[in-house]
Amino acid sequence: MKIEYLPNLGFSFNSKNIEWGNDRDSVRKKLGNKYKVDDRIIDLSDIYDGDESKNINQKRDLYSFGIFKKGKMVLNYDENNKINEIEIHSGIDISINSINLKFGINISNFINEFKKNKIEFLETEKGNYLFPKLKMVIANSESLGGNGNSLDYFYASSDISHLTE
Repeated sequence: MKIEYLPNLGFSFNSKNIEWGNDRDSVRKKLGNKYKVDDRIIDLSDIYDGDESKNINQKRDLYSFGIFKKGKMVLNYDENNKINEIEIHSGIDISINSINLKFGINISNFINEFKKNKIEFLETEKGNYLFPKLKMVIANSESLGGNGNSLDYFYASSDISHLTE
């Protein structure tokens, strides 16, 4: 499985373009795969003295692909059911501007490729890299609580202001 990430536009999966802001139903139809709806409200009112305006209304679809369903992808939607984020947790190769990310490979290899291509990034914490102009994050296994320096997480969004504040 392979995705081509198209910064500021969206992504292409199995030759089907998914653009940021596409309607949830149209994204589901384009992908044509089974998914699990995982919508929920995360109640943060206890932390904010009863203020329910801080609650998070999470809307997302969970996908599994490939042999033994090892490819894991999460599509997140805004309050109007428009796609605005993608997360990949395993099993799907990602192409970005001629750089090919593969899960299970040492993340340093990819960081070196980004450096060679003069693509700016910040290491926000050990093993977690933010690419502001590409509006994406990659992280290694250790930064997510696992072991090792292999690529274990990819995130991209139409807006990363919540990561840069």
